[in-house]
Amino acid sequence: MNTTPAPKQPQISPCQWLNSVTPCPQWLGYPTRLSLPINLDWSGDSAVPEIGSRVHIHMNGFGPAVVRAYFHADGYLGVICQPDEMPDWYQKQAPGVTLGHFFGRELEPRRPQSPQQLAQPVPNCQAEGVATATAQDWIPEYPPQEEPDDNQDSGEYPEHPGDEQRDQ
Repeated sequence: MNTTPAPKQPQISPCQWLNSVTPCPQWLGYPTRLSLPINLDWSGDSAVPEIGSRVHIHMNGFGPAVVRAYFHADGYLGVICQPDEMPDWYQKQAPGVTLGHFFGRELEPRRPQSPQQLAQPVPNCQAEGVATATAQDWIPEYPPQEEPDDNQDSGEYPEHPGDEQRDQ
């Protein structure tokens, strides 16, 4: 029997955090980007959608949705969206939840990277001496190996029937 409570509905703050001494909390929705910290990264290639605009959430098959608020987490800007219809798997996982947190990359179709894209250095990585991936970077498939015997000494030291440790 599953006793885990259902996830909470994402919250949207009715007020702005303008001129506030304390920073606005992460994962809480805000009706304007003015309430959020400056210099947040948007992970998508397209522009940040406006509140009330229609978007398509490609991640995990959520589909069409309406942007209801903005939020931030770990230096990234995100949007709280209300999908037209929650996927079946999500309705089972979080019954009653109608809003979700999404980042820019999740609003775009997945684009697998080619080996040529992997070989391109990330900006500023070469200057900082950080290693970058190349098309030759891959993990080889090793042949299956026979499982080692975890009781290798069983022939040398047979179990004694009157083992004191087992009689306790």
